Amino acid sequence: MRIIELVATSSNTHYLLFGMNNSEVSSFSIQLYITHFGQRAVDWLQSLSLGWIAFMGGDVWLANSNNVPRVNFFGEQKYSEVGVVANQEPNLVKLLDSIGIYSDGKWSVESVTIPKDLNHPNGMFSRIPKERFKKRDGVFQAEFLRNMKTTDGVSRVKDAIGGEPLRGASAYLVLKNTDTTEVRLYKVDFNMSGNRG
Repeated sequence: MRIIELVATSSNTHYLLFGMNNSEVSSFSIQLYITHFGQRAVDWLQSLSLGWIAFMGGDVWLANSNNVPRVNFFGEQKYSEVGVVANQEPNLVKLLDSIGIYSDGKWSVESVTIPKDLNHPNGMFSRIPKERFKKRDGVFQAEFLRNMKTTDGVSRVKDAIGGEPLRGASAYLVLKNTDTTEVRLYKVDFNMSGNRG
């Protein structure tokens, strides 16, 4: 058996080029683990008696154990994101007034996306920073900001305050939490009112 050492080069793109002498005939297999290009995909996630286990590229990772901070994924610190759909009475256009998050930690709303319609060909988009949430009766509450695409269809921070109210038949929200300790998310409430124009 002969061992051939391959030299890998990269030009900061998402592929590697391997060089070998073309006059030699050989067959070989390559195992490659790319760890620094974009998001990493896992092969399998499962809750076992040991805890929450992730399998990726032949590696096993015990998440949230005593010696690993929460939301640490194969040695990289991450954050939690949860997608939530607000579509009660989906045939009725509603104004999004406020949101209530039942949790033991603060969340931000990274995006509020309302699909495009005849009146809003670019759809609607907004955010709610976690600093805008106030805890009242054990619930983190905040008013929805305005449509950040009001001026010209491009998300602008100034429109979050002075733009038009968020309205639509449904909305998709992405909630984000950056805590490294355990945080529980129990429920999300939406306060909506009938369309006022």
